[in-house]
Amino acid sequence: MILTPAWLFVFVTPIQTVSGRAVLPVPSPPMVDSSVRVPLQILPLGASITWGKNSLTGNGYRGFLRDQLRQAGWEVDMVGSKHHGEMEDNDLEAHPGDTINKVKAASVHSYRYKPNVVLINAGTNDCRLNNHISTAGDRMRSLIEGFLHAGDTDTGPLIVLSTLLPSGQRRTAKNVPLVNNQYRDLVQAMRKEGVSIILAEMNSEDSDIKYPEDYMIDGRVDSTHPNDRGYEKMARIWYEAIVDAAGQDLIPRPICYGDVEKLSPP
Repeated sequence: MILTPAWLFVFVTPIQTVSGRAVLPVPSPPMVDSSVRVPLQILPLGASITWGKNSLTGNGYRGFLRDQLRQAGWEVDMVGSKHHGEMEDNDLEAHPGDTINKVKAASVHSYRYKPNVVLINAGTNDCRLNNHISTAGDRMRSLIEGFLHAGDTDTGPLIVLSTLLPSGQRRTAKNVPLVNNQYRDLVQAMRKEGVSIILAEMNSEDSDIKYPEDYMIDGRVDSTHPNDRGYEKMARIWYEAIVDAAGQDLIPRPICYGDVEKLSPP
């Protein structure tokens, strides 16, 4: 078998259909030099968007992201106490409807998997419920610090914090910009503190994720959850953030890789 060097991989995303409607391919993500790649033990953490609600396969962004990373030459192991979607390696830690504090409580179940990358998309439900919006950033900091204090070494995992997606629900849409600004400030503050953290910007003037077109499911628009086209765009943003972090040497080598369930009891 002839092995192709990682740097020769080229992404060609075919034209896809969402509910029978042809859509243009998502632009190919950037590649990364093999010298900065380490095996990735990734924990997808969040609520219903991380779960993949409205994804035809249930994979949400996770399947697209895993495929992109593997095609770029990374070893990838998704981890978490839950399983969802048709994809291989469908582990995650996601509970639809959870607020930031509930995501934090659920995240404890995944400490034992020792991820070296944690992808966090959480806070949309806080916005929907108008749940103490002014302190959302403080609650997110507490969630993140749980991972920093849970490891066996002085080096915590890379935290990739996502800003919240656009929403068509009135109250949510009003609160999302307020929370996103807190998240942007939080990432800057924690970077200054020496934390390996990076922002995955999902909601800005330049963002490729658009409402309502990326939320259209069978002729109707979901106010919160993207369709597979939107999830693919999310995956690209996660991918670019991971590539950026790798270039800055922010991703630690995994403490273990592979059958992590045998490391410690639940």
